[in-house]
Amino acid sequence: MNIIEIQPNLSMGDVFQFFGDQGEPQQYSHALKNKVRTWKKKAKALLAPRLLYGIYKIDHIFKASVDINQDCRFKSPKLSKTLRPCKLVVCFIATVGTRIEKEINRLFKQNRLSEAFVLDAVGSASVENMVDQFQETIKDAMEEQGKTVTLRFSPGYCDWPVTEQKELFNLVDSDSIGVELNDACLMTPRKSISGVFGICCVDENGGDPYSPCSDCRKTGCPERRDL
Repeated sequence: MNIIEIQPNLSMGDVFQFFGDQGEPQQYSHALKNKVRTWKKKAKALLAPRLLYGIYKIDHIFKASVDINQDCRFKSPKLSKTLRPCKLVVCFIATVGTRIEKEINRLFKQNRLSEAFVLDAVGSASVENMVDQFQETIKDAMEEQGKTVTLRFSPGYCDWPVTEQKELFNLVDSDSIGVELNDACLMTPRKSISGVFGICCVDENGGDPYSPCSDCRKTGCPERRDL
Protein backbone atom coordinates (compact mmCIF):
# COMPACT_ATOMS: atom_id res chain seq x y z
CA MET A 1 0.00 0.00 0.00
CA ASN A 2 1.10 3.56 -0.68
CA ILE A 3 0.09 6.79 1.07
CA ILE A 4 0.55 10.08 -0.76
CA GLU A 5 -0.42 13.70 -0.20
CA ILE A 6 -1.90 15.66 -3.10
CA GLN A 7 -2.74 19.32 -2.60
CA PRO A 8 -6.05 20.23 -4.28
CA ASN A 9 -5.81 22.84 -7.01
CA LEU A 10 -9.31 24.22 -7.48
CA SER A 11 -10.80 26.57 -10.02
CA MET A 12 -13.98 28.52 -9.31
CA GLY A 13 -15.80 26.20 -11.71
CA ASP A 14 -14.73 23.15 -9.70
CA VAL A 15 -16.54 24.53 -6.67
CA PHE A 16 -19.63 25.76 -8.52
CA GLN A 17 -20.19 22.27 -9.95
CA PHE A 18 -21.22 21.26 -6.44
CA PHE A 19 -23.93 23.91 -6.49
CA GLY A 20 -25.88 21.65 -8.84
CA ASP A 21 -24.94 23.10 -12.22
CA GLN A 22 -22.23 22.66 -14.83
CA GLY A 23 -19.67 24.95 -13.23
CA GLU A 24 -20.60 28.33 -14.72
CA PRO A 25 -19.75 30.88 -12.00
CA GLN A 26 -20.71 33.93 -14.05
CA GLN A 27 -24.40 33.32 -13.36
CA TYR A 28 -23.91 33.84 -9.62
CA SER A 29 -23.89 37.08 -7.65
CA HIS A 30 -20.72 39.01 -6.95
CA ALA A 31 -21.22 38.42 -3.21
CA LEU A 32 -21.44 34.64 -3.60
CA LYS A 33 -18.38 34.54 -5.83
CA ASN A 34 -16.47 36.50 -3.20
CA LYS A 35 -17.52 33.96 -0.56
CA VAL A 36 -16.24 31.14 -2.77
CA ARG A 37 -12.90 32.91 -3.26
CA THR A 38 -12.62 33.62 0.47
CA TRP A 39 -13.42 30.08 1.63
CA LYS A 40 -11.37 28.48 -1.14
CA LYS A 41 -8.39 30.36 0.31
CA LYS A 42 -9.26 29.66 3.96
CA ALA A 43 -9.81 25.98 3.27
CA LYS A 44 -6.12 25.43 2.56
CA ALA A 45 -5.43 25.60 6.30
CA LEU A 46 -8.28 23.18 7.03
CA LEU A 47 -7.38 20.42 4.58
CA ALA A 48 -5.34 17.35 5.51
CA PRO A 49 -5.22 15.56 2.14
CA ARG A 50 -4.19 11.91 2.19
CA LEU A 51 -4.65 9.22 -0.43
CA LEU A 52 -4.08 5.51 0.13
CA TYR A 53 -3.81 3.17 -2.84
CA GLY A 54 -2.71 -0.24 -4.01
CA ILE A 55 -2.37 -1.84 -7.45
CA TYR A 56 -3.67 -5.40 -7.61
CA LYS A 57 -3.72 -8.21 -10.12
CA ILE A 58 -7.13 -9.10 -11.50
CA ASP A 59 -7.63 -12.84 -11.04
CA HIS A 60 -10.80 -13.30 -13.07
CA ILE A 61 -13.51 -11.23 -14.71
CA PHE A 62 -16.99 -12.70 -14.86
CA LYS A 63 -20.06 -11.20 -16.51
CA ALA A 64 -21.25 -9.57 -13.30
CA SER A 65 -18.24 -9.62 -10.96
CA VAL A 66 -14.47 -9.19 -10.74
CA ASP A 67 -12.11 -11.25 -8.55
CA ILE A 68 -8.89 -9.62 -7.38
CA ASN A 69 -6.15 -10.33 -4.88
CA GLN A 70 -7.35 -13.95 -4.45
CA ASP A 71 -10.06 -13.27 -1.86
CA CYS A 72 -11.82 -10.07 -2.98
CA ARG A 73 -14.84 -9.96 -5.30
CA PHE A 74 -16.51 -6.78 -6.62
CA LYS A 75 -20.06 -7.42 -7.84
CA SER A 76 -21.16 -5.13 -10.66
CA PRO A 77 -21.92 -5.98 -14.31
CA LYS A 78 -20.87 -2.52 -15.49
CA LEU A 79 -17.66 -2.52 -13.46
CA SER A 80 -16.95 -5.96 -14.88
CA LYS A 81 -17.42 -4.63 -18.42
CA THR A 82 -15.26 -1.60 -17.64
CA LEU A 83 -12.39 -3.76 -16.36
CA ARG A 84 -12.67 -6.47 -19.02
CA PRO A 85 -9.54 -5.40 -20.96
CA CYS A 86 -7.50 -4.96 -17.77
CA LYS A 87 -4.90 -7.08 -16.01
CA LEU A 88 -4.47 -4.69 -13.06
CA VAL A 89 -6.80 -2.55 -10.95
CA VAL A 90 -5.99 0.47 -8.79
CA CYS A 91 -7.96 0.62 -5.51
CA PHE A 92 -7.88 3.83 -3.48
CA ILE A 93 -9.33 5.78 -0.57
CA ALA A 94 -8.85 9.56 -0.37
CA THR A 95 -9.76 12.09 2.30
CA VAL A 96 -9.22 15.73 3.24
CA GLY A 97 -9.61 14.99 6.93
CA THR A 98 -11.88 16.16 9.73
CA ARG A 99 -10.90 19.81 10.27
CA ILE A 100 -12.91 21.12 7.35
CA GLU A 101 -15.98 19.20 8.50
CA LYS A 102 -15.66 20.65 11.99
CA GLU A 103 -15.53 24.15 10.52
CA ILE A 104 -18.62 23.46 8.39
CA ASN A 105 -20.48 22.31 11.51
CA ARG A 106 -19.33 25.39 13.42
CA LEU A 107 -20.67 27.68 10.69
CA PHE A 108 -24.02 25.85 10.73
CA LYS A 109 -24.30 26.23 14.50
CA GLN A 110 -23.65 29.96 14.14
CA ASN A 111 -26.43 30.11 11.50
CA ARG A 112 -23.91 31.19 8.86
CA LEU A 113 -25.65 28.92 6.41
CA SER A 114 -24.42 30.33 3.11
CA GLU A 115 -20.80 30.17 4.29
CA ALA A 116 -21.29 26.60 5.52
CA PHE A 117 -22.79 25.68 2.15
CA VAL A 118 -19.86 27.24 0.29
CA LEU A 119 -17.26 25.53 2.47
CA ASP A 120 -19.06 22.21 2.08
CA ALA A 121 -18.81 22.60 -1.71
CA VAL A 122 -15.12 23.51 -1.41
CA GLY A 123 -14.52 20.35 0.65
CA SER A 124 -16.29 18.14 -1.88
CA ALA A 125 -14.47 19.75 -4.79
CA SER A 126 -11.13 19.37 -2.99
CA VAL A 127 -11.32 15.61 -2.49
CA GLU A 128 -12.61 15.12 -6.05
CA ASN A 129 -9.74 17.21 -7.39
CA MET A 130 -7.25 15.15 -5.39
CA VAL A 131 -8.51 11.94 -6.96
CA ASP A 132 -8.57 13.50 -10.45
CA GLN A 133 -4.91 14.49 -10.04
CA PHE A 134 -4.01 11.05 -8.73
CA GLN A 135 -5.67 9.24 -11.62
CA GLU A 136 -4.05 11.59 -14.13
CA THR A 137 -0.63 10.90 -12.58
CA ILE A 138 -1.16 7.13 -12.87
CA LYS A 139 -2.40 7.58 -16.43
CA ASP A 140 0.72 9.57 -17.40
CA ALA A 141 2.99 6.93 -15.86
CA MET A 142 1.15 4.14 -17.66
CA GLU A 143 1.35 5.89 -21.03
CA GLU A 144 5.14 5.59 -20.85
CA GLN A 145 4.60 1.80 -20.75
CA GLY A 146 2.09 1.77 -23.62
CA LYS A 147 -0.84 1.46 -21.24
CA THR A 148 -3.84 3.54 -20.22
CA VAL A 149 -6.50 3.67 -17.50
CA THR A 150 -10.26 3.20 -17.50
CA LEU A 151 -12.89 5.48 -16.06
CA ARG A 152 -13.10 5.15 -12.30
CA PHE A 153 -15.91 3.59 -10.28
CA SER A 154 -16.91 4.16 -6.66
CA PRO A 155 -19.22 1.94 -4.60
CA GLY A 156 -22.71 3.37 -4.89
CA TYR A 157 -22.09 4.53 -8.46
CA CYS A 158 -24.14 3.05 -11.28
CA ASP A 159 -24.91 -0.63 -10.54
CA TRP A 160 -22.13 -1.13 -7.97
CA PRO A 161 -23.88 -1.28 -4.54
CA VAL A 162 -22.60 0.99 -1.78
CA THR A 163 -22.39 -2.13 0.42
CA GLU A 164 -19.38 -3.13 -1.70
CA GLN A 165 -17.44 -0.56 0.33
CA LYS A 166 -16.85 -3.45 2.75
CA GLU A 167 -14.92 -5.43 0.14
CA LEU A 168 -12.82 -2.42 -0.75
CA PHE A 169 -12.08 -1.57 2.89
CA ASN A 170 -11.09 -5.19 3.58
CA LEU A 171 -8.48 -4.77 0.89
CA VAL A 172 -6.76 -1.64 2.20
CA ASP A 173 -5.68 -0.34 5.61
CA SER A 174 -8.00 2.67 5.79
CA ASP A 175 -7.02 3.30 9.44
CA SER A 176 -3.64 4.47 8.21
CA ILE A 177 -5.26 7.62 6.79
CA GLY A 178 -7.96 7.94 9.45
CA VAL A 179 -10.95 6.84 7.37
CA GLU A 180 -13.63 4.60 8.88
CA LEU A 181 -16.67 2.85 7.45
CA ASN A 182 -19.92 2.89 9.41
CA ASP A 183 -22.75 0.33 9.44
CA ALA A 184 -24.46 2.11 6.54
CA CYS A 185 -21.23 1.79 4.50
CA LEU A 186 -20.67 5.55 4.59
CA MET A 187 -17.23 6.98 5.26
CA THR A 188 -15.96 9.16 8.08
CA PRO A 189 -14.57 11.80 7.55
CA ARG A 190 -17.45 12.75 5.29
CA LYS A 191 -15.19 14.40 2.70
CA SER A 192 -13.68 11.10 1.57
CA ILE A 193 -13.85 9.09 -1.64
CA SER A 194 -13.12 5.46 -2.39
CA GLY A 195 -12.99 3.74 -5.74
CA VAL A 196 -11.18 1.75 -8.39
CA PHE A 197 -9.98 2.08 -11.96
CA GLY A 198 -8.30 -0.37 -14.29
CA ILE A 199 -4.96 -0.42 -16.09
CA CYS A 200 -4.80 -1.98 -19.55
CA CYS A 201 -2.70 -1.95 -22.71
CA VAL A 202 -3.71 0.75 -25.17
CA ASP A 203 -4.27 -1.72 -28.04
CA GLU A 204 -6.42 -3.94 -25.79
CA ASN A 205 -8.61 -1.01 -24.86
CA GLY A 206 -9.76 -0.50 -28.44
CA GLY A 207 -10.00 3.30 -28.28
CA ASP A 208 -11.84 5.29 -25.66
CA PRO A 209 -12.53 3.62 -22.29
CA TYR A 210 -15.94 2.05 -21.89
CA SER A 211 -18.42 4.38 -20.21
CA PRO A 212 -21.42 2.79 -18.45
CA CYS A 213 -23.37 5.96 -19.30
CA SER A 214 -23.44 4.77 -22.92
CA ASP A 215 -25.82 2.00 -21.79
CA CYS A 216 -27.95 4.24 -19.58
CA ARG A 217 -30.97 6.38 -20.48
CA LYS A 218 -30.90 8.52 -17.33
CA THR A 219 -29.80 11.72 -19.07
CA GLY A 220 -30.50 13.85 -15.98
CA CYS A 221 -28.18 11.86 -13.71
CA PRO A 222 -25.76 14.23 -11.88
CA GLU A 223 -23.01 11.59 -12.13
CA ARG A 224 -23.38 11.21 -15.90
CA ARG A 225 -20.07 11.28 -17.76
CA ASP A 226 -19.56 13.08 -21.04
CA LEU A 227 -19.78 10.70 -23.98
